[in-house]
Amino acid sequence: MEITELSLRHTNRLVDDLANSRLNTVDYFDYEISKEDVYEKRINDLKNRTFAREKLSEYLLNYHHRHFPEKAEVIENIERLKHPESLVVVGGQQAGLLTGPLYTIHKIISILVLSKQQEKKLAVPVVPIFWVAGEDHDFAEINHLFICQNKMIRKKAIHNKQTEKIPVFHKELDQEECWKWVSGIFESFGETDFTNQLMSSVKLALDSSRTYTQFFEKLTYEMFSDYGLVIMNSADPELRKLESPFFQQLIRQNEEISQNLASQQHFMKSNGYEPILETDEKSANLFYHKESGDRFLLHRTDEKMYLADGKTISEDELRHLAEQYPEKLSNNVVTRPLMQEYLLPTLAFIAGPGEIAYWAELKKVFQTIGFKMPPVVPRLNITLLERSIETDLSDVDLTIENVFVKGVQQAREEWISMKEPVDFESQLEKSKHEVEQIHRSLRSAALAIDSSIEPFLKKNVYFIQSQLDLLGSHIDKKIQQKHRVEMDKFTRIENSLNPNGGFQERTWNIYYYLNKYGPNFLSEIVQLRYSFNDKHKIVKI
Repeated sequence: MEITELSLRHTNRLVDDLANSRLNTVDYFDYEISKEDVYEKRINDLKNRTFAREKLSEYLLNYHHRHFPEKAEVIENIERLKHPESLVVVGGQQAGLLTGPLYTIHKIISILVLSKQQEKKLAVPVVPIFWVAGEDHDFAEINHLFICQNKMIRKKAIHNKQTEKIPVFHKELDQEECWKWVSGIFESFGETDFTNQLMSSVKLALDSSRTYTQFFEKLTYEMFSDYGLVIMNSADPELRKLESPFFQQLIRQNEEISQNLASQQHFMKSNGYEPILETDEKSANLFYHKESGDRFLLHRTDEKMYLADGKTISEDELRHLAEQYPEKLSNNVVTRPLMQEYLLPTLAFIAGPGEIAYWAELKKVFQTIGFKMPPVVPRLNITLLERSIETDLSDVDLTIENVFVKGVQQAREEWISMKEPVDFESQLEKSKHEVEQIHRSLRSAALAIDSSIEPFLKKNVYFIQSQLDLLGSHIDKKIQQKHRVEMDKFTRIENSLNPNGGFQERTWNIYYYLNKYGPNFLSEIVQLRYSFNDKHKIVKI
């Protein structure tokens, strides 16, 4: 395996400006990650804070003992959190089926790589933590993967609807239905020497899981426990005991948090950046959980009462809940980063492009609480380039950079235009325009004779133009047949590198590659030498 790098433009303007040093960083973040001494500065700032290290370590040990087989590397890392100088590199994601799209794996790799690099450089313990966003309740976002069937990309969702407003952490899975879905996914991959072993491993994890989140965590643990990755689920009720004091602070400063969020968003807009977070100044940015498990976003009123599903809660009652029954509360997208910062001595937060943009909205919110936002480090963006696809690229004279910049469809059309002496498409468009002009004159003359035939005339011109479109489709089909071998190569390139018009990491799943290249494939990817320079990594396999 080897890595090459590409400088690609980000679709989000703020992220692109940040990457290209066009952003006044201090307006949005507390640290400039491009500075050599950024982590030394962060360490000095963290020395002014205290953390419940013993309680955190004890909680994580209990969580891992309850859910996973013991792994020395993980237990050692959890114990190292007790060290007064220990630090954390953390990043999180939703609990996707079979670990979800590749970007989840890339984020975990980023956490492992940066923690290892900085531990060596700083000579202090740096623990990699993956924060599972179990509080999210939109099951439709994680209930599917994409597969390739007959050269077409298809979405394959599991048949398990969610009507209640409960976090995915509590969403129970139907093991029979889930295994049927898993089997269908592997069937689309095709059987290899590694298929049975992989499926047995997945089945073992599934059989010992009651919820989708547990299923995700068990697979993730199996993949990365050798590297000491610590798993932390934001929705675990036991974690709420550690969070209780901070919930009370969030309640006390609730109105100020909302006002400062709105102020930062207004500032962003004035500088031409569009905020991602959709909130209003009356939002408490906390959820209330009913006995049924349903959760409801709390809102303030002018009397500082909080409403949840028609139920009124006073501020005193809410603070009592936070103190005595913290499991009845949870964070939303605004307060979750604050809670993460409260719990963990964070050296760096690993973020995807969307997270970078929305964390920029939280600068003043962090200040409200008295925290500095940790260095926000873009996760590694990785594309896996298989040898067969690299050969296809060479055969059609296409570079991987052009795949991302132009898109495969444009490259395909340009290739055909070079191979075909006649530009039939342009002639067809010209003919359609000329036919329309001729028919317009005929319509005008016909309407002068009888205006009632206007509907017929419209159908007539539509029929003629449709026939010309049919001719175009027929000729295009003939061209495709004539160059079928090359067209298939373009299709393979597009499906592998630019599926659904986006990066590979947003569509494909790690098990396709594990099934094809074997269980050791992932360890080879993890152990490559990466640089956090915001360049896109092309890993040739």
